[in-house]
Amino acid sequence: MATDTPLAPAGVTKSERTREALRQAAIRHFVEHGFEGANVPSIAAEVGVTERTFYRHFATKDEVLFADVTTSLAWFRRSVRDRLGAGDDLIAAVLFSITAPPVDPRLMVEIARLRAELLSPTRIEQSFRQAQGAMARDLRVVLAERGEEALPGAVKAEAVAGAVFAALAVWTEGSDVRLGALVAATEQALEEIRPIL
Repeated sequence: MATDTPLAPAGVTKSERTREALRQAAIRHFVEHGFEGANVPSIAAEVGVTERTFYRHFATKDEVLFADVTTSLAWFRRSVRDRLGAGDDLIAAVLFSITAPPVDPRLMVEIARLRAELLSPTRIEQSFRQAQGAMARDLRVVLAERGEEALPGAVKAEAVAGAVFAALAVWTEGSDVRLGALVAATEQALEEIRPIL
């Protein structure tokens, strides 16, 4: 591994550290060389691992640009569960969880910019749809744990996940890339569906 890799917090596995180092190196290479010019062997070499190790963590180069969305989902489910347990309603719990991700906000903005710049709208939409489905599944689990019946819980989970990713898609396509604009769009989207919840 590269010697300039920052020390990870306690409890972070070697695999998680390697994945994060690969993600950071890949983003640097995308910025320096462009998406097409960046190559996996160089990214892996910078981190001190093999190309095969890169592909154990990321199926493709463009998957690196969606790691912020997919990695946050496990944390998101825990956060929503905790907020609901503390008495928040579903929208407040989701909004809190989305606005306090375990990802550096500056990195989120940079990755969103790179996605919009380097990938086709179709590829972005496909990845967002997959993450939206994962978020809806996580919300269904949390709602079921709280005693919500299957169909009403599924409708609520799908509506909330749809609103969150609609806001993310509009923000990604827009010109205001400030994180505050994403938070405002998400809050507005969630308020749009409040009547059905």
